[in-house]
Amino acid sequence: MNCRECTEHLYEYLDRELTPQVEQEIRQHLADCPPCGEHFDFERLFLDFLRARCRAHGAPAELKRRILRELFDE
Repeated sequence: MNCRECTEHLYEYLDRELTPQVEQEIRQHLADCPPCGEHFDFERLFLDFLRARCRAHGAPAELKRRILRELFDE
């Protein structure tokens, strides 16, 4: 596992969507690579913040429409 591969799978790792083997490889890389570990910590905290805010307030309907429009227009 190198830094590029780790970054490519970071969100899958955070969402627990990887095989146990790949998850272990990323966990080991994060332990051995301080820059990737810091990037992971930031992304994890950011996602935790977003989840908490969305649960508490919900996303505005217009934002949901814009996101879906962007996703499906690609």
